[in-house]
Parts: sequence; structure tokens; C-alpha cells
Amino acid sequence: MSIKERILAAHLNPHELEVYKFILNEYTDGKVPTLKSISEAFKVNTKQNLEEILRKLQGNDLLTVKGEEIINAYPYSSIETPHKVIFEDNKEVYALCATDSIGIHFMTKNNIKIESICPQCGKKIKVQVKDGEISAGNGHEIIEFISYQNRGLNTAENLCPLLNFFCSIDHLKKWKKENPELKRGMVLNLQEALELSKKVFGDLI
Repeated sequence: MSIKERILAAHLNPHELEVYKFILNEYTDGKVPTLKSISEAFKVNTKQNLEEILRKLQGNDLLTVKGEEIINAYPYSSIETPHKVIFEDNKEVYALCATDSIGIHFMTKNNIKIESICPQCGKKIKVQVKDGEISAGNGHEIIEFISYQNRGLNTAENLCPLLNFFCSIDHLKKWKKENPELKRGMVLNLQEALELSKKVFGDLI
């Protein structure tokens, strides 16, 4: 299900949708959104009202809140992940997974550089996305592996860690031998990964 489909399924009212978009835009601006920044932006009357909105967003798997901290909001993570995204103005953000890292380009319309890590060998993987296309990469054999692991109630915690770039299909095969319980999944070349990310995140905000 794309993020747009999740939003529709959540039946967000206009105010709730604006809060969600504000959170995404804070990440895009290189900031980690907080309850304070949201309250100040929208002049939310009470902490309880804001918490109700965040609970609804979390209940529909659009973000994750722990305590009073926003941990993530697809495609962004407040916590360092193996998928760093660098904008042309050198702002840096972290994506939840490989799909999300490319998706940031389509969501924000910004050209980006992605620095990821192959789970098998630990080598840095670099991918550049410009004007809707993969424009550069540090390896012609780079692939994305999407695990068929059940996402449960929280995709960010249960599935996103298993959506990764690999240096090559050979590295993926070695990784599968070492992780047989996770071997079921889909392999995408970079062009296929690009199309999937566009479908999931295009025109979101």
C-alpha cells in the first residue's frame, strides 16, 4: 500500500493532514519535528489534542511516536539508519529503507545523493537520483532486495530494516545463506526500484 493509500484509508481531516505534511516538511528542511514545533506552528490548544492527532497517524502506520518523540514519518527517520540522503544544498536526512531513500526524491522534487551500506560486505553504496532518473551509482550491479517479511502493525520497525541495497546479486545470495529465515523476497534492479519508489511516494506533499 502506498503512503497516499494509507492516508486515504486513515480518513484524515484537513487539519490532521496538514499536521502530517508539516512533519514531513520539517524533515525535508533538515529538522527533527517535535511536539513543541508542531504546537507552535498550528497553535494547538492542548497537548492532549496534539497527542490525539499523533495517535491517529501512528495507528494508521504513517509515523511512529515513542514517549514524546517522533521517531519516524515515512520516508524519514529521526534516528540514524544505513540510508543517508543528501540534498543539493547539503542538508542530510535519514531514510527508513532503500525504497524510502529513492522515494524522497519523488516526494520532495529534490535531486538527491544516497549513501547506503551493503548488509553483506559493509561497503558503501552510492546512488544519485536526478530529474526522476538514476543518474549515477558506484556499481552497475547494485540491486534492492525487498523481504516478504510480515510488516505487522509497524512497517518501520518490522519491514523497513529488511529493504536494502546490495552491491550485487552475489552478495545477496551470500546474505540469504547467512539469513535463511529472511530469504523470501523480491529483487529489483535500480530502474525497477526507482519505479516502485515513485509509485509509493510520488506527489505526496
